Amino acid sequence: MKAVGRSLIAMLAAVAWFASASGADPIRINVDADNAPFMSAREGLPSGVYPAVLVAAFARIKQPLVLETKPWKRALLELDQGKAGIGGIYRNDERNAKYDFSEPILSENIVVYFSQAKPIDFKTLADLNGKRVGVIRGWSYGNLFDAARKDGKFTAEDVVNDRANFLKLAHGRLDAVLAVDEAGKAVISAEKLTNIDQSKAFLASNQAHLAFNKSARQTDLLAQFSQAIAQMKKDGTLDRIVKEELAKALRPRLAQQQLAPTTNAAP
Repeated sequence: MKAVGRSLIAMLAAVAWFASASGADPIRINVDADNAPFMSAREGLPSGVYPAVLVAAFARIKQPLVLETKPWKRALLELDQGKAGIGGIYRNDERNAKYDFSEPILSENIVVYFSQAKPIDFKTLADLNGKRVGVIRGWSYGNLFDAARKDGKFTAEDVVNDRANFLKLAHGRLDAVLAVDEAGKAVISAEKLTNIDQSKAFLASNQAHLAFNKSARQTDLLAQFSQAIAQMKKDGTLDRIVKEELAKALRPRLAQQQLAPTTNAAP
């Protein structure tokens, strides 16, 4: 088994041991199964930046954790039902009314990608008007984008992962793709897409959080988690985890394995 698998198994085993030793009830948290390099399923295990950060933070607060990967739409459904928390989620007005959030874990920069044959001089959201834009099913890209989409300013096409979007863009079936900067670079490297460029300006810089449904009453846990994240930022642990996980994903061979085609039906 690869080192990434062994390291995460060791971390999960430590959390599982604490759960057994303390008798405490584990907290269930879902992450996206198909959003490499930030969170995905690899060799049957949660993999990427957010799984590693969540496991490390919960170990610090000595809280047992059950971490699972789910299609994002299903993870959101279980969040709405109060069955599990969710890691790596953005805030918006609609979600603020339903969920309690931790302090930010990371900031993710959303980039506009386009074909070199049909370049887009992206500066503001209006530059996407009238275009076919590839997005991930169930994602929010911020209040302004969500409102413009609802008003029909552009056509947003939903898929299950970044890889599907970038292949559509490479074959001329989209005008633009929205992706987190590091995730987009990973796909372009893995698929050797030499005909795609990215905007210099970001569409948005979105902060990602841990969240629970308000009915779960997990504000105390979120406060403890936020304190652990603050400590990890201060002592350099968070930066180290992020750099290590992104470095793994940006190696072309590993990225190709991570982004192999799937036969699973869309949720």
